[in-house]
Amino acid sequence: MNNYDNFKAIDFVNHQAFRAWVFNKEFDANNDLLLWLSTSKNNHHEVEKARIYLLNIHNIQPDISEEYIEDKIQDFWKKAEEKNLNIEDSEPTKKYRVVDWLVAAASVCLIVGLIWVWLPNRERSVNSLIAELFINNESSDQVEKANKGTTSMKVLLPDGSEVTLEPNSSVSYPEKFDKELREVSLVGEAFFDVVRNPDQPFIVHFNELVVKVLGTSFTIRAPKGDNKMQVLVKTGKVSVFENNEWQKLKDNINPAVHGVIITANQKVEYLKETAKFEKKLVDSPAIINPVLSENDFTFEETPLIDVFEKLEKAYGIKIVVDENQVANCTLTATLSDEPLIEKLNLISKIIHGNYEMIDGQIVMNVKSCKK
Repeated sequence: MNNYDNFKAIDFVNHQAFRAWVFNKEFDANNDLLLWLSTSKNNHHEVEKARIYLLNIHNIQPDISEEYIEDKIQDFWKKAEEKNLNIEDSEPTKKYRVVDWLVAAASVCLIVGLIWVWLPNRERSVNSLIAELFINNESSDQVEKANKGTTSMKVLLPDGSEVTLEPNSSVSYPEKFDKELREVSLVGEAFFDVVRNPDQPFIVHFNELVVKVLGTSFTIRAPKGDNKMQVLVKTGKVSVFENNEWQKLKDNINPAVHGVIITANQKVEYLKETAKFEKKLVDSPAIINPVLSENDFTFEETPLIDVFEKLEKAYGIKIVVDENQVANCTLTATLSDEPLIEKLNLISKIIHGNYEMIDGQIVMNVKSCKK
């Protein structure tokens, strides 16, 4: 006879007699598993998980036993005590509140799991799906780091990404990231230097927004209680969504989601009262092209279109200009060690033009300088 006391949910699911027992089908009454089920109360937790799973893949709403729910609650309670939560026996009302929270958490976890298996992905093998639901479903404990000091604080994430946390800010993340997403939550302000991994996007939840990146460096400013939030990109590319739009994208409900993409030296501002994104340039754009430096901005009778192209490559910012207007224009000037905005001011003065910053781009208005 098999040692069913040591069976896992996947073992029960793959057992023909167990499936017959779940669906009340006739089977050899002398089968050792059926005899064990009728006489033993051992390993009931794995039995219950397997039963719930089988009923769900057949679109049958399972009758979940009180014993199973109680086990879930006790499991949560045990983990809470292991985390040294400050719950004193002398304060029973406080303990009951935590128990209520644990019951709710257990219910949410269970409901999410059941809804997931109802989805029409039946082509997955029983083994792989059961592994996801019952073997690999131990969620990593959450870690929270709060900066209560007066200077910035470095936080190293499980994947090697680094967070520079500003004062009065906090970041939370799992001890081990999920296989598909690296998700963290932020309150306040922080700079993220994210390790690139195209197979595991990096997600930051903050206030009412979500940032998605593959590997880049950026700053989020979302002070608690503030009406305005900002995302500023130093390198790479970042997508920013409202929470509900991100959920559509994550669930693949509607691929036509509304968000904004920003790149190096761009930022996006979001106002709660208008619920709109506004893309701009950062206040002090920096050179992001490692091949170029400030010493490369000395020009001698250089075609103006070439000057703008060099600025584009150096700062990663699109410069919109009418090529017909500058076809015969040249520039002689030394712009080294000048910030980008000052470079543009000097060029505009020399060519008797001006510029605008629109939607994170620079639009040059050049008056005729044809010879």
